[in-house]
Amino acid sequence: MENLNNNKLNQQSSGVGNQEQNFPTMPPQKSNRNLKIIIGVLVVFLIAGIGVAGFYVYKNGQITPTENPTTTPEPTASNQNEQTSINYSVVVKENPTDKTKTDIYLKDPKTGQETFYITLSDIYRNHYHNTEYHNGNLYIIHQIGGDAGYQTNPNWTDELWRYNQQKQGQKLYSVRGLDFRVSDDEKLIVIITNEELILLNNGGSKIKTFQSNEVIANPENSPMFGFLAWGSNVIWLNNTFGPSLVGLVKINTLNYAVTKYDLSGLPIGSEFAINVYKEKIAFSNFPAMFDVDSTQEYERSGAKVNLIVYDLNSKSQQTIATSITKKFEPKWLDETTFEYNNPNGTGRLTKQIP
Repeated sequence: MENLNNNKLNQQSSGVGNQEQNFPTMPPQKSNRNLKIIIGVLVVFLIAGIGVAGFYVYKNGQITPTENPTTTPEPTASNQNEQTSINYSVVVKENPTDKTKTDIYLKDPKTGQETFYITLSDIYRNHYHNTEYHNGNLYIIHQIGGDAGYQTNPNWTDELWRYNQQKQGQKLYSVRGLDFRVSDDEKLIVIITNEELILLNNGGSKIKTFQSNEVIANPENSPMFGFLAWGSNVIWLNNTFGPSLVGLVKINTLNYAVTKYDLSGLPIGSEFAINVYKEKIAFSNFPAMFDVDSTQEYERSGAKVNLIVYDLNSKSQQTIATSITKKFEPKWLDETTFEYNNPNGTGRLTKQIP
């Protein structure tokens, strides 16, 4: 190539030598070279501009899919492990563009961060306990009412569904007025209606059905029952009269034996906590109040509030502390450790209850 170039230059020099002398102010070869450089620079800037614009559009398309958040990225092994290891709570929100749909988020209890999970239709958003999340599986109540909506459809019903880690849904049970709880290992599902308590297996098949009179300790004091807690092969139900506890029921999940505890003779107010391991309850006689006037009147009364631990089997009572018009908010931390509000100051106190 060097020889060819030299030959060309020699040819040009020999053939145009007189022209270069006659027109010294018009160097044609140098002008062409500058033009090529300018065109090359413009091409480089054009390509760079297109690349930046393309990246911007691509980036925006990846991070702003908020107009229709009905799908999420395919789960990988890493995010599946994360979703099953963290004890997420579930947050339901009305979809901002379609009020008939509900956006489901998983909330990290430590960081408070909410991560979008899925968008679903016909979700019972106003139910006090409409979702649970266990081991990567979402349990949620749909309320089905047809095109007109359940508010105007006489054939409405509630449905319990489970969505697995791949967002695949399975209907487990359908009944009006549905409440539910799922065991931590997901082997047992409790369905509660006004008339029955139903036990389901993981696939949604019925295991056992109890009528309401079978799970109420004293029907004269309370016609209502509700889920209270899971124990070791045990389900605990509460019987309440308004906000006050008047009875407990224990169901053995191995042989389905029912044990009833009539607590109507105890001065249980609006706060209580059960120890499912030792079968004890902590309660106080702090009353339920529903307005500011009642609260202020009670605070002026100087009434004593007693915190008591009651053994369900021996029926023995132990007074733990006494306050003046102050609630205790009792809580069991483990089998023997008990926590409550300091009756004479701020903060919380703990006590060992063998």
